[in-house]
This record gives sequence, C-alpha cells and structure tokens, in this order.
Amino acid sequence: MKTSQHRPTRTVRATRLLGSAAFAALLAATAAPSFAGNYGEGDPRPASFSSSTTREAVTAETRQWLRTAPTQGYTDGTPQQQVTTVSANSRAAVAADTRLWMRSGLAAKQSGETGADPTRPGYRQAVAEYTRLRASPAYGALIEQLDRQAAAHGQSTLR
Repeated sequence: MKTSQHRPTRTVRATRLLGSAAFAALLAATAAPSFAGNYGEGDPRPASFSSSTTREAVTAETRQWLRTAPTQGYTDGTPQQQVTTVSANSRAAVAADTRLWMRSGLAAKQSGETGADPTRPGYRQAVAEYTRLRASPAYGALIEQLDRQAAAHGQSTLR
C-alpha cells in the first residue's frame, strides 16, 4: 500500500499558492511608491511662476543688450557696432612677444597644475617679469633681430 506522505495534498498546495500570492501582493504594495517617484524631495515637474517684470521691459532690455552684444556670427538684421582690429603686429613682434612670455615664466605657470592663478606669488612674479621684459629695450632689439632673420630667409614680415 502506498502512502501519500511525500506528496502534498491539494489543500496544502492551495495554501502554499495563496501564501505565495499574498507575499507577492505585499511586496508589490510596498514597492509601488518607489516606482511613482520620490515626491518628498520635490516634484520633478517644473513649476510655473509669475514675474513682476513686464513684457515691454524685457523687450527693451533685450534690445539694449543686442546693441552692444558681439554678433558671434549671427547678425539677424540687428545693427551692430563695427568690428575693431586688435592689432597689426608683424610676425617678428608676435614671435618676440612669445619668446618674452616664455622667458618670463608665464608659459610654465599657465601650463602648470594651478594654471593662471593671479593669487599665487609665483604667477605674480612671472607677470612682473613679463611686464619688465616687454618695457625693456631688449624687446625692440629682439623684434629687429627677428625681422632681419626673416628678411634674410625671404619671409614676409606682416601677419
């Protein structure tokens, strides 16, 4: 005669199934708020607000800003100020300035870990040295020397 000790009965299986279903429902109920978002930290939707500035004031301020703003290549018919030329240095003047910038230590300071930090004494010292070198007669002599070298090699001196 066979005993059914190893096989669960239908009521035991039904009880296990109902228990599993109840446990799944409990987990779903506790997890549901996390799927909805954390509204305790603020609603992610943007909130509308009203401004005390009138539309006319904003339009006037924008037009004023556009009169003095750089074009960045997009003029869209807005009248702009004329483009000013920064400088017309010769190649020799630019090369001489670059050499003085490197000789003063500014190149190393700007390429270092701290970058161009004007609060650091080393950077201020390099700026002072660069200013001194630019104001010295050595700057003009270096330009003349580079001009002569360029003329000897047949290169143009204008940038």
